Amino acid sequence: MVFFWYGYSDMSIVDSTTTLDTAWTEQSFVAFTAGTLSTVSEMQTEVEDKIKRGSLSTTSSPTSTSVQRWLVRAKEELMQTKSYVFARRYAYADLTEGTYRASLPPDFAGAAWRLRDMTNDFLLIKWPAHVFDLRYPDMDEESNGDPKRCCVKGRELWVSPPVDTTTRFELEYDRSGDDNTPTDFSFLPEIERFRCCDYAIYEAMESLHDFEKAGWFRQKWEAGLRNSRGADGRKKWSDMGFRAIGIMERETTRYIQG
Repeated sequence: MVFFWYGYSDMSIVDSTTTLDTAWTEQSFVAFTAGTLSTVSEMQTEVEDKIKRGSLSTTSSPTSTSVQRWLVRAKEELMQTKSYVFARRYAYADLTEGTYRASLPPDFAGAAWRLRDMTNDFLLIKWPAHVFDLRYPDMDEESNGDPKRCCVKGRELWVSPPVDTTTRFELEYDRSGDDNTPTDFSFLPEIERFRCCDYAIYEAMESLHDFEKAGWFRQKWEAGLRNSRGADGRKKWSDMGFRAIGIMERETTRYIQG
């Protein structure tokens, strides 16, 4: 059997209404002690000291640009392993009358999140996206009011009903390490910044074809990740009063500590 397709050489999806650029502002927070690695430039200096090739520049080998990129990648990989306070972020945005969609912050990583109406002081009820769509098949037909329910669709946050007056919402979520300012490391404790340097040194030595040293710093980085996860597990275990809700949670927490 042969099928013929007529009139379709390319298919494109164009929908200008999906162009959302919601302005999220991070809630004020107390930064960790700057220590000796308070900026990405000082972290770059730590890498320079370890690879022993003098000051790096945009034309050196490796370049300063490459080292800062590896530091950012280390931060992003580190955040994938975190499950405690350093991974949480609080940001707020103002939605205007008639609005029911917002773009998510650039470092939104999914997982655990919640949305609070700061103007009226209550948490919105989270619904799965498919349930939300069944209940509200056409949001443009809904009357404005105080949103009570919310869901995440792809990279968008939806609320229902649409906002009836400018309202401020606070989003608490797990961060991915991505950011509008990727060189921001201030939310991490200094020990985590040193771990990011270990990763950048590993990449630098690999770029120089010094694979023995690259392998050593790779092992140091991986050991740091294990210690970081273990510290997370101990903190959570302590917060629960060393009591697990169920046997699976108990065994998982013990595994993470180990």
